[in-house]
Amino acid sequence: MFDEILACLDGSSLAEKILPLARGIAAAKGGKLTLLRVVGDTAELAAEEDYLRDLARQYAAQLSFLVSADPAGAIATRLASRPNAIPALTTHGRSAWSEAILGSVALRVMRESKRPVLLYRPIEKNGDAPKTIEAVVAPLDGQELSEKIIPYAAKAAESLSARLVLVQTLATPSPLAKLSSQERADISEASYLHGKAAEMQKLYRVNPQWEVLHGDAADAICRYVSTMPNTLLAMTTHARGGLERAILGSVAATCLRHAGVPLLLYWPQDR
Repeated sequence: MFDEILACLDGSSLAEKILPLARGIAAAKGGKLTLLRVVGDTAELAAEEDYLRDLARQYAAQLSFLVSADPAGAIATRLASRPNAIPALTTHGRSAWSEAILGSVALRVMRESKRPVLLYRPIEKNGDAPKTIEAVVAPLDGQELSEKIIPYAAKAAESLSARLVLVQTLATPSPLAKLSSQERADISEASYLHGKAAEMQKLYRVNPQWEVLHGDAADAICRYVSTMPNTLLAMTTHARGGLERAILGSVAATCLRHAGVPLLLYWPQDR
């Protein structure tokens, strides 16, 4: 799955926060790390070339320059010619709007790449992404959309020799009240994860663990991974109401801003 990590840089130090993780993932199975910098013109290329060549040597990476006035389009074109490459980007997370969370370039890359995108948003100003991944956590909610991440999560766990954990969030029933039929149904849904884990064991030869969380989905997921710094959160997202700016569902948006771990985020186009 990680034959090549295409780390997309924009000339900022923030964009480089993804590089320790990108190098670690690429090295896990002998993959290739490529630093991709899209510049507007040859003058910009000349100004950055020496620095980026030093950066490539530091991370044992190849370096690729593209000259284009459309960075997102150039990245998408490069990805189209590399079907086994995964784009990796740092996000800035300035507001609740997904375009501001991702930046317009990352937003288009996620939309047009037709594959999962590796994203990292530092919570601390100087926080680099982790160098290694020990666990892949895949939130599922019983819907077909969320399950589209399953093959990618399984492949990521196998490639990184990481444990795979499936999580589902259920509403917390009150211990003081008699359980309603809906609450009983929610509790019975805990067997959903057990069934998915068994299914994945047969299909992907992995042995997932599973955990039922309680409360608001986004908050519960963020709390769960808060003590797991070397975790990759693998999940799907979707467009809502036809608004491209609302590409991220509320759960994915909150996890991107507050989880503090890298995300393998996938927007399926075949819904």
